[in-house]
Amino acid sequence: MTLAGRVAIVSGAGAPVGRGISLALARAGAAVGLVGPDARLGPADRLAHAGSACTAVATDLESAKEAQAAFARVVAALGPLHLAVHSWVPAIALERCPVAEFGDERWEAVWEGTMKATIVFLQAAFATFGGGGGRIVVVTPTAWATGVPGLAAYAAAVEGQRLLAKSAARQWGKDGITVNCVAPAWEAVAGAGPDGGPGGSMSLAPTPLGPADFEADVGAAVVTLAGEGMHALTGATLGLDGGAAMAP
Repeated sequence: MTLAGRVAIVSGAGAPVGRGISLALARAGAAVGLVGPDARLGPADRLAHAGSACTAVATDLESAKEAQAAFARVVAALGPLHLAVHSWVPAIALERCPVAEFGDERWEAVWEGTMKATIVFLQAAFATFGGGGGRIVVVTPTAWATGVPGLAAYAAAVEGQRLLAKSAARQWGKDGITVNCVAPAWEAVAGAGPDGGPGGSMSLAPTPLGPADFEADVGAAVVTLAGEGMHALTGATLGLDGGAAMAP
């Protein structure tokens, strides 16, 4: 499938899944704009060396004004927006904390931070599309289906992201905008950690297919969702965690 002539914006490209999605989109021919606090940690140099049009704009995704300005900078550099992919999460969301020790301050930082960034990203994408249709994809790891020890607030926030995506899909369908979710394993947004910290493996069951490849599997699914033949799919969640959760 080719996305030649299309422009995509990706948040969270400093994490494994955002990086893989960015590379897959560029391989399919899309110009890629990286936005968010970790935008400069993404694969912009790698994409540029491969001849792909790319720009990176570091911005606060919890500020509507800054996010919309970042989207505008990407469009000015690359052209009209076709696809927006949100995979960024606050770093504190991936710090383990037992449920019994969870306080108001941490809950606000994880839940409010994750949800605020998602709302701001969706609103910036909608405003940038300008009523001309477009595709939005939210990365919602299957923590919402399985729960993750020590990451209860993040698991709750991911389920909130899915409900928000469904609500946006219902409201914006009349504008020709689809909103879907892709759901890799939770480690996709963190990376591997040998000490069992953020990114350490915490699979609750054997994964029948093994871990997903973030470019070949998750990235390819996003490329497919951005294609012309997927205009009728919206409000859906595609499970891409190798079969660990086996949830719709």
